[in-house]
Amino acid sequence: MRRLSEDAEKAGRLVAALKLHGGTLALSWLNLLEFTKVRNTDQTRQAESLIEAILPLVFFLEVDPFVVIRRENKLLVGGPLTGPPHADQDLLREFMRLKPTALKLFTANELFRIAQDSNLVQCFEKMAETGVTQIETMREELETDPEFQSALRRPANGPHIQRGTRILLRELLRTFLIDMGVKVTRNHVTDLFHAVVPLAYCDLVLLDKHWETQVNRVRSRLEAAGLSVPVAAVFSGKANGVDRFISQLESI
Repeated sequence: MRRLSEDAEKAGRLVAALKLHGGTLALSWLNLLEFTKVRNTDQTRQAESLIEAILPLVFFLEVDPFVVIRRENKLLVGGPLTGPPHADQDLLREFMRLKPTALKLFTANELFRIAQDSNLVQCFEKMAETGVTQIETMREELETDPEFQSALRRPANGPHIQRGTRILLRELLRTFLIDMGVKVTRNHVTDLFHAVVPLAYCDLVLLDKHWETQVNRVRSRLEAAGLSVPVAAVFSGKANGVDRFISQLESI
């Protein structure tokens, strides 16, 4: 978001492509949290201006995969839901409280202040630390549990479902368990949250290069197992990936 908003040519292409093809920018509370680390207020304003230009083609996405999977479970048993499993209605309500300075229905002005003015930062830091601890615990169990080892080697399987959130979560967590040499950090947990739900529900996703590689490996495993679930096309900042991402959007 920051890099796109700083490049007027790419930002303009993104906005034009979304509007031409009826596309939607999926924006999450985690995107807002990331901007609490940005100390340059001009960068924040540029990002808000980019979102302002895209409005109203914005969808507020719940990126906690465990929350989304719980909601999907309710749908699978025919339970009631007040909205799509991947929708973040709390963030939508906060967005609606922002006051336009002109004759507009909506504004992205001061959008990133939502995260700064809440306890989201502290909550997510605890969540990320818990995620690190849980992965380390799973690694310890893996070393002594032959059944766990066997399960990890088996291809992903399960009933046909509309969205593969739980499958993608399992497969991306698996990458941490089979590579014990990687020291798991909070950033890994953050990146995992950036990846799972967007991969399950979006068409195109921008991730770091490492995650682009991991997702392509997961895609290959799913295809080999004969599992047909939607997985977004993934791009990263490497090898001119941002431009290829926008070109792909323009060509839809």
